[in-house]
Amino acid sequence: MIRLVRAVPLIALLALLLALAAPAAAEQRLAAESAPFRADAYGDVIAWSSYDAVSGRYRLRLRRAGRLLEPAVAPAPDDLDVDVGPGPDGAPLVVYARRGDLFQYDPARGVEQPLAEVNTGAVERSPSLHRSALGFVRVVHRRPVVYLRRDGTTGRQPRPRFRRTFDVESVELGSRGLFVVYRTDIVPTCCTRATLYRIVGGRLRRVFAVGSGGANLGQIVSPSVSGRNVYFGRTNQGSGQGNRFFRYDLRSRRLYAARGTSRARTLSWRGDRFLMSRDSGGCQGQADGDPTATPTCELLLTDPIRFRRATRADARRTRP
Repeated sequence: MIRLVRAVPLIALLALLLALAAPAAAEQRLAAESAPFRADAYGDVIAWSSYDAVSGRYRLRLRRAGRLLEPAVAPAPDDLDVDVGPGPDGAPLVVYARRGDLFQYDPARGVEQPLAEVNTGAVERSPSLHRSALGFVRVVHRRPVVYLRRDGTTGRQPRPRFRRTFDVESVELGSRGLFVVYRTDIVPTCCTRATLYRIVGGRLRRVFAVGSGGANLGQIVSPSVSGRNVYFGRTNQGSGQGNRFFRYDLRSRRLYAARGTSRARTLSWRGDRFLMSRDSGGCQGQADGDPTATPTCELLLTDPIRFRRATRADARRTRP
């Protein structure tokens, strides 16, 4: 009995040493593409646009429960701008834009249908689905306007009060509201600002902003919502400095940061890491010394992300 009692702490110590010695979960490549693309995920479904160099068209690609699928839907000359979210019953649905109209694909049934209730003669793009609601962009008189369809009604959403809105760069609809990245003017002749807003109750609430000017283009990459947090990236094309991943706590309004990459095209939060569409010198421009550069554009799961409190300079970017 004495030997058995003494052996228990020894076994526990050995188990602890083995756990500490075990390697951390590594980055995982899911697909390689020859051209930049957008991707998104929800539940067991991952969707992205796959470029076919022979036909010069983008095709919808899926991974469902680890299996690669090629839906029998029409290709498009441009990136499909895919979004994956919960449908009315909570199961994953894929929405995307093709030739100026919006479509929905049900991975469980293998059926595509146009979103006729929002498609018009204008250009609709950037869809985002959550349950029975849909956020999207409609180009009106050559200007991007954000709309939200809910309970059978489609309505315009507020926009920031700047002299000019150049673009709506991202739309994400979730349980915490509608999140939109607007690019607006600061000084019309030289400088712009990308600002992530949360739209709740018909009001804009600023989450984060990054400016651009000269040879540097600052971008906010793909907000995604999980629980009380919104996750997103910041890239700086030109300076190559300040590339970060962020977690913003909507309740405490605190910002947390981790080292990012300038090559992140889209991001989607997956529990403890990002699903990332990553560009590289092989499919777009030069690598700018980025240590993550590869010969192709990649769809991958990053290493687990460890966030820390953001710097004061970045925290100030969350203030109105």
